[in-house]
Amino acid sequence: MSSERTPAVPPDSAHAMTASRPGIPQYWVVDSDGAQTVTLHRLAAHGTYQESAKMPLAWLLQTSPADHLG
Repeated sequence: MSSERTPAVPPDSAHAMTASRPGIPQYWVVDSDGAQTVTLHRLAAHGTYQESAKMPLAWLLQTSPADHLG
């Protein structure tokens, strides 16, 4: 398990991340909806983040982290 920590961001800014950040190839957003929907955003070749997966948190927790990295 990684010891890397990710800071929480306010809900109104979580989806506004469009420009790449040095050293951050992907990030996750957990919505506060009933399913706690998790959205994975990955850095695309053109330098902006693209949504690459969306799933309920309960389902995500039943999978291996390696299934979603890289």
